[in-house]
Amino acid sequence: MALRLSGKPVRDSEGFARTAWILLDWAASAFSTVLITLVVAYVERVVFVDRVWGVSAGVVWAWTLAAAMLASAVLAPWVAAWADRTRGHKQALLTSVAAGAGGLLLLALVPSTARLAVAASITAAAVGFDMAAIFTGSLLARIAGGRDADRLSAWGFAAGYAGGAIALIAATAVVAAHDRLGLTASEGLRVAFALTAAWWLIFSLPAAFARFGDGERERHAATSGGELLAFARSLARPTPDDDASQNLGSILLGAVLVLGAVQTAIAQFSSVALEQFNLDGPALVRLVLLVQAVALPGALAIGWLSSRYGRAWGLAISLAGWVTVLVLACFIRTPTQLHALAVLLAIVLGGVQSVIRATIATLAPQGRAGVTFGLMQVGTKLTGFVASLAFGSVQVLTNDPRTGLTALLLQLLAGWWLLRRLR
Repeated sequence: MALRLSGKPVRDSEGFARTAWILLDWAASAFSTVLITLVVAYVERVVFVDRVWGVSAGVVWAWTLAAAMLASAVLAPWVAAWADRTRGHKQALLTSVAAGAGGLLLLALVPSTARLAVAASITAAAVGFDMAAIFTGSLLARIAGGRDADRLSAWGFAAGYAGGAIALIAATAVVAAHDRLGLTASEGLRVAFALTAAWWLIFSLPAAFARFGDGERERHAATSGGELLAFARSLARPTPDDDASQNLGSILLGAVLVLGAVQTAIAQFSSVALEQFNLDGPALVRLVLLVQAVALPGALAIGWLSSRYGRAWGLAISLAGWVTVLVLACFIRTPTQLHALAVLLAIVLGGVQSVIRATIATLAPQGRAGVTFGLMQVGTKLTGFVASLAFGSVQVLTNDPRTGLTALLLQLLAGWWLLRRLR
């Protein structure tokens, strides 16, 4: 049997590896959708509703995300360097998934009164999610290249939106039925978290049996520190006749600025909807499902544009859409305007991330895909850490998180300027 994704047949083993890789996005997106709906509602409406730490629940949420981003930034380079040295990308991926799902399961097990444990569980789950994203990206370099990487990356994001929507519907159904199940609303949320953790683990399992290849057998340093130093030297002294190595440094810097701004905006979108528009839990879930439904064809469309006309075009369209979203977000005042903005956001939501993932997968030096994606994750989380702290601090001072959008817009434009070298 032959499977087709890019117009040419692939062997059964390659087809299974591609399917297993796509399922990684399907599985992980369950956590990301539940995080920005049910988890944020649990934090802001249940656990920290009474300003128990002296600040609003929205500030606690922003700072919890900031702590997760900082932890990811510290861990990512060392774990990625180990994976490159040992060609253990798949093992690192599976360990990251287990850690992330374990953090979500711990969130389900600890009572809502254990507030520090709640914050720590969310942080652990988010760090596992971030680490898994590194190795999902590095494994892409082993199974696809060139324009095929754009197509496969786009299919992964599209599957993620579908999987995230289905998982969110299932989790929300459990919460809605908590009375019939003999549970309190808080207990219903915790059961939903446990089911989401199981979803994440089960659909990631095919990757454990897939053959993604051993990667290039390049020479590596004896330690992770030495591996990181060698990669830093290659960025500082690129090969003169190699366009990819000449551009990699600026493209990485532009990518982390863009992704840091985008991921911070996504993470804060639900909090703004809850606090500024007084949406209840079901209304927030419906809003996120709307975004997921529109984002699926949007990701495929951007992937098609990138593979047909080049990544620069796909990236430009996505970033222009994001600039428009951030500008318009400063002026929305009604729920109708919020939903209209959500539709526009959904169209370009996954496009920029998909194009950047495919770009880094194809530009990564041989044998150093893990470190390349790890460095991108570090930069993304550091820029996201600063942006999240700014959001929380601005909210304390002005009680209006939308005022922080100006900083995100400037960061996005700076990243776009650096990415202009992408051809």
